[in-house]
Amino acid sequence: MDLLLLGVLAVMILLLVSQNRKRKREAELLVSSLDVGAEVLLHSGIKGKITKLLEESDIEIETTPGVKLKVVRQAVRQIVPAKEN
Repeated sequence: MDLLLLGVLAVMILLLVSQNRKRKREAELLVSSLDVGAEVLLHSGIKGKITKLLEESDIEIETTPGVKLKVVRQAVRQIVPAKEN
């Protein structure tokens, strides 16, 4: 009985670790794929277009014409797909 419980616990831990690795890998891929002109959504809910890739960890986005924000790359939640007209 104890071995069965330990086995189930070990499987659950392995699943959690693998999901965490996958999530981290996806976040790193997103951050590395950022490019000037991409429309992005930040974790705070702010949308904007990337105008400059600054240092290693910073980008500059333009939220409205003339309003630019300097944010860290990890603040980007997703790249918003371009709308087809």
